[in-house]
Amino acid sequence: MDNLFFGYFIWGLLLAAPLWWIAWRFNIVSWLPRLRSLLRRRVVQLPPQIEPLVILGKRQHGGEGRKA
Repeated sequence: MDNLFFGYFIWGLLLAAPLWWIAWRFNIVSWLPRLRSLLRRRVVQLPPQIEPLVILGKRQHGGEGRKA
């Protein structure tokens, strides 16, 4: 049983050390906030008062209201 544990422990070290070095070398930790914000694009819900406004050239809601 101990031999099995040490075998997996050694393989874990052999795999983790190069991955840690790559993450350190390319400073991947500094990329995480930017990647996380790109992956989590949320739809912004606007209050009803702002519905008639045009955002980025497109109406976001079917919109009743005056056209700009």
